Amino acid sequence: MLYYVRLIAVCLYFVLFSFMAVAYSCIRPFHPNNTRTALKFLYPTYWMMNLKVIPLNDPKIDYPVVYIVNHQDLLDTFYFAKIWPKNCSGVGKKELAWVPVFGAAFWLAGNIFINRGDKDKAHAVVDQMVEKITSLNRSIFIMPEGTRSRGKGLLPFKKGAFLTAIKAGVPIVPLCVSSTKNVTLSDWAPKPGLIEFLEPISTEGLNEKDAERLALECHDLMKAKIAELDDRLAAEY
Repeated sequence: MLYYVRLIAVCLYFVLFSFMAVAYSCIRPFHPNNTRTALKFLYPTYWMMNLKVIPLNDPKIDYPVVYIVNHQDLLDTFYFAKIWPKNCSGVGKKELAWVPVFGAAFWLAGNIFINRGDKDKAHAVVDQMVEKITSLNRSIFIMPEGTRSRGKGLLPFKKGAFLTAIKAGVPIVPLCVSSTKNVTLSDWAPKPGLIEFLEPISTEGLNEKDAERLALECHDLMKAKIAELDDRLAAEY
């Protein structure tokens, strides 16, 4: 019973959130901090979702970077609401554009839609992200797995985020979220989740041929950190 009450409450609030995000973004469309501010409207959902989000650090980066983060499930957005960086645009699948109201909110907030199934368009999106970084002095927030892992662990990374960072000449900043596979709406006690930024990784001196190696290195770093966060959750919470 508790599960369904929470599920209905979250769904109804998410619709309200989408309308609020559209209204807010219409005031200053495509502003670099629209996503950061709009996501704060999700804070009331934490008790509904039975979540306790615990950011472990805040790098306070004041220069453009490419943030990369693990992509687990539909809970991701609620975790990101706590830590979304300033002056940062997100990247999402083109299918999001067709989600009623939310798609408009995502677009008006200055985020980018991508088509992962079309290689030519994927290259164009990399150029679009590079343009946002270099001409607008803005960071990019992307999930390099390209799809939700759904409890299967960190999936292999696609190269787009790393090509973008190399072509733009900016660092990569990995962001790790502890595993959410045990989070359920049916428990009374809130389930904690840990979030931690890793140190920036320089792309200076790299070229496009280095993108695959950089992706593998970042994958290994994030996989180890996520395991560390999971161990810490088990031991301390």
